[in-house]
Parts: sequence; structure tokens; C-alpha cells
Amino acid sequence: MSEGVGWAAVAPGILALAALWVLPGYAVLRALGARGLLALGAAPAVTTGLAGVLAIGYALLGVPWRLLTFGLGALLAVVAAGLVGAALGTIRDPRGVTVAGERALRPSERGWLALTWSLGGGTLAATMMTGMGRADQPPQAWDAVFHLNSLWFVRESGDASSLGGLSPMYADQAAPFYPAVWHSLVAIAPGFAGVTEAANASSVVLGSVVWIAGLVALARVVWPARALPTVLVPVLAATFVTFPAIAVSMLAVWPFALSTACLPGTIALLIASLRGVLTWRMHLSLALGLAWAVAGVVLAHASGLFSLALLALPLLSVLLARQLRRQFRLGRRAAAIGVGVGGAVGVLAVAAFLLTFPPVLAIMDYQRGGQDSYLPGLGSLAIDHPLVYVYKITSVNLVVTLLVWLGIALTLRWRHARWLVVSLVAAVVLTLLAAGPPEQPLRVLAGFWYTQASRINQLVLVPAIMLAAGAGGWLCGRLTRVLQVRVEWVAAGFVLALVVLTSGLRWTSQVQVMASTYTTYPIAWGTMLEPEEIAMIDRAADTLPDDAVVLGEPVAGSPYLLHRAGVDVVFPQLSPIPDSPARAVLEDRFDQWATDPTVCEAVRELGVTHVYADSLSYYDELNAKYEAGTQGLYLLDPAGGKGSGGDAGADAWTLVDEGGHASLWEFTGCS
Repeated sequence: MSEGVGWAAVAPGILALAALWVLPGYAVLRALGARGLLALGAAPAVTTGLAGVLAIGYALLGVPWRLLTFGLGALLAVVAAGLVGAALGTIRDPRGVTVAGERALRPSERGWLALTWSLGGGTLAATMMTGMGRADQPPQAWDAVFHLNSLWFVRESGDASSLGGLSPMYADQAAPFYPAVWHSLVAIAPGFAGVTEAANASSVVLGSVVWIAGLVALARVVWPARALPTVLVPVLAATFVTFPAIAVSMLAVWPFALSTACLPGTIALLIASLRGVLTWRMHLSLALGLAWAVAGVVLAHASGLFSLALLALPLLSVLLARQLRRQFRLGRRAAAIGVGVGGAVGVLAVAAFLLTFPPVLAIMDYQRGGQDSYLPGLGSLAIDHPLVYVYKITSVNLVVTLLVWLGIALTLRWRHARWLVVSLVAAVVLTLLAAGPPEQPLRVLAGFWYTQASRINQLVLVPAIMLAAGAGGWLCGRLTRVLQVRVEWVAAGFVLALVVLTSGLRWTSQVQVMASTYTTYPIAWGTMLEPEEIAMIDRAADTLPDDAVVLGEPVAGSPYLLHRAGVDVVFPQLSPIPDSPARAVLEDRFDQWATDPTVCEAVRELGVTHVYADSLSYYDELNAKYEAGTQGLYLLDPAGGKGSGGDAGADAWTLVDEGGHASLWEFTGCS
């Protein structure tokens, strides 16, 4: 068996992917007048918005999606932003972007931030790499199969549009709207030979760079006069398993993870755009950057709009009310009233449109079960344990939960950033609604996130980390005054206590969650691939002819042939292909090919040349993944059992390769 691709081999690619996600958006924001940590934290969201818009535009114009074409489009956006910044006079504004009471970080504080970011971001990266095992280890989750093959198609076709660019995943039988921005950026990242290592590397970048950069920027604008909350944020973020670990492993929802990772930086830019002592020119300039960031959050995943509304609506209401009140007092009453009424009407119009928009309705109509009680969900939230119960409790995050409660008390007492408390309560309530009894009528509110508690729970972290950071900064300040020592030493002791009290920043839990869909057998959600089977799939590029088309039960592993070996498959995803009667016939009764003429008609229509068989059953030690709708392909045994065709099929099967319980066969029974 091949040793695979190690992490050292893809380290340059990881750095390139991080630069790809940060630099274009950072350049746009700097050209518009944003500065420092704000520009850095909001940059990935802006880059994501650029990629989403450019991919759609290129598809309409027939321009292939490549690293060069994206770079040229991004460069044009930077030039346009520079022209706007120059025209408005914001590009060289010496005041930059300031909010009331803000002070610049001192060099020593920047140094401490670099250290905590290295600790927190480094821990997230190291735990993900450890859990995944190697860079090209395939994740075994339902959504992972879809996204990996989608990546392969984007690379091959040069079409990354969210408006039908992923139609090959549906055998070109449908061209639905599907968020393809994550696929677009990961597909063009240099330094990766295969899409598996590119996807796995994106998890590292999303967690240790995009996510933490956004949280740092948000802490900077929420606590503008205090450095400690910003410095503590990276370590606090690393204590949570909920995000990014669960999002990129158990759920394998990379597009949703990208949208979530971009939220903090976007909210930080929203605050900077609407609050503070700024000229109208700076307000306008930053609003243009904010529009790109919002586009990134929404185009990354449609539910990102509702995530943004859930977390930012309390903040937005306060900021807009303050601005309108200020304008009203300055004598601009008609304008203030007009903007207020127009804004309310606009919100209602957008809401009405979205509630009738087919992609949104498809999300809300998703049916999902729940628990009989809210108590398990409350317990999971309190200790940051996955809201599913296949994982043992190996570490808890109770100390940070206590910090969050302290942060709530302090925020209410200070009357500062109270919107964080409202956002936190709203996210917690929706998480519990999704996790609790299905008959609860208010549960429909969780439908914007597929009624999946594990998705909504990720949104809890944004206000929770901010509140914990505020409380941690306050504690360090109090201890500094009581002990009469340098604040740096108190902060260092606080970080050390966090590491100890969270069992090494939740190392075992982080690794456990990541490994559950990568390297721990049986795979938590059903085993699709054994180690020997992975090696067989990787050999298929050499063992199968170039014109091979492979039929196999999707949950048995056959879709992995596409993105790992470049071999055409009948089923590129685990979900059924709509409007394809031939595929439905094969799913239902391919094992009857020797007696049912319609089966061979379907085989010939789809050009099937080879068959992927797997004898690993749901009841075996490795707990194979099972799908009731593919009985015609389940547990095929061309060697003489199910699907062999008996005496009539003696010459129809030729063994090509095998690995573990799986095997590849040339099939000529319908020739």
C-alpha cells in the first residue's frame, strides 16, 4: 500500500492557499482605506465575494476559471477600489478606520498577539493534521464525496459558477444553483497534485487563518480601547471543537464552513463602517468593501445570509438607530426618516423574496429528527461536546463557558456590546430548537440551516468567544492590580491556565472528531473505504483503460474513483441523480442483468464497462455504510454470488484488481 502524501509535501500549497484567500481581499480593503487587523480579518470574506462574482461572470462570458483568470479579475477589482479610494480621499486618510476610543496596539502587544495566534492557530492546524493522518487521506462523509468530485469537475471543466457550474455532478440532467465558491478557490490553489489534499489543506487554512483572523478583527472593534481581549481570542477559539473540527470532518460541509469562517471579519467591517468618528467618504468607501464581504458570506453558502442576520441584526439595529438619531439631531430629519423607512421596507422586501426563493425553500423543507428533550443539547453546549452522541467525552470546555457567563454579566453591567448577548441567546435558542423535539412549532425557524443543530451551534461561537475574551481581559486586569505585577505575566499565566484546564486546548477531542471520518475504523458514519481499498482506487488510473465507465454502489466507495484516479463513474455522488431513469434501473436491479432486458439497456445507454463490487456489509466489524435505495448494487459478488448471472454470466466478468473487501471487474454481460 502507498504511504500517501505527507503534510510536509503540501506545506507550500497550504501557504499559497492562505495567501490566495487573504491577499486579494486585503488589497481591495487597503485601497478603500481599511487598515491593520480589520483589513486582515475581513479580507478572506472579500476574496470569497470576488471569487463568487467572477466565477459567475466568467461562465456567462465563456472565460475558463483558472488561477490566472482569477488573478486578473482580482487585480481589476483592486485597481477599481484604488480609484474609488483616491476619488474619495480615503486611500491616504491618515486617520484610517477608527472607532470611538480606539487606540493602536503597541509593538509588544502585536508580538503577544503573534504568539497567541501561533499557539491557537497552530493547535487547530496540528490537531486537524493529526486526525486526518496524511494530506491525501480521503474523508468518509456523505457531503465530502460530493464536494471532492465537484472540485475535480471544476478543475477539469474550468467552470466554477454557482449558477449551474456543478451540473456534471448531476450527470448534466440538472443545473441547479449550488454554492461553488469554496470549490472555485480550492480548485485553483497551486501546490496540490490531487483534490483530496487540496480540500484537506483548505480545512487547515479555514480554521487557523480565515476563522481566527476574523475573530481577531471583531475583537479589535468590539473592545477598541483594550488590547487583551484581542490577544486572548486565538487561544480561546482553539478551545472549541464545534468549529472548525466538526464542520470540516463530521459534517464535511466546506462551503458552509467557509461562510461561517467569514462571518466575524464581515461583522467587524460592518461595525467599522457604521460606527465611529468617520467622514461620509470613509463610510461610503468601507460600505463598498462591506458589500464584497457580505457577497462572500452569502455566495459561500446561501444560509450565510441568515447566519449574518442572526448575529448582526441586533448590532445593525443599534448602529443604524444611533446614526439616524444623530442625523435627526443635526437637522437632517427628512433624510433620517426616509432612510429609516426605506431600510425597513427594504428588509421586508428582501425577506419576502428569500422566503419564496427555491434554493431557500429547499433548505427549509429538509426533514430532520431531534431529541425528545432539550437537556442533552444544553449539556453539549455547556461543555462544547458534539451535538451527536457517537463521541466519548475526552475533554470539556467548562472553563470557557464560565468565562462566557462572566462576559455576559460584565457586558450587561458596562452597557457595552450588549448585542453580543442578544446574538448569543438567539443562536443558542435556535440550536436547541433544532436539537430538540420535532413537534415544536417554533422549530421551523431552524429550517434556514437544514434544521441541523450542529450547523447552528457553530454560530454560537462568534458571540461566545467575544464575551469570553472580554471577561478574560477584565480578569487579567484585575489580577494585575491585585498582584501588582506586569500584565504580560498575568496574561501568560491566564493562557497557561486555559491550556491546562482545557486538556491542551481540547487536543484529544479535536483529534478524535477529525479522525472519526478519516482514520478511525469503523468510520463514525459508516465505512466506505478500507485502507487497502484506497490503494486499489489509486491504482485504477493505471489498471483501468482511459475510456472506462465504472458502475458501483455509491456508498461502497465507487465515486472516489473520479477525483482520485480520473476514472468516469456512473454515480459521482451518494444522492440519486434526478431525471435519469437508466440510473434508477441500475440502482434497483442491476443484479438481475442476466434476466431483465431493461438492465442491459441501461448499461448500454450509460456506457458501463466496469463494475465496482464490495462485500463489506453493514453488520461487519468495520460497519459499512448502508443505503436502502441501491439494492441492485448492494453486496455484489461477481465471483459466483449475487449479480454474477449464474451459468449465463460465466464469461461476463473478468477480475481487474482488488483491495480489502472491494474489487474491480470488467463487465461484458451486456455487450
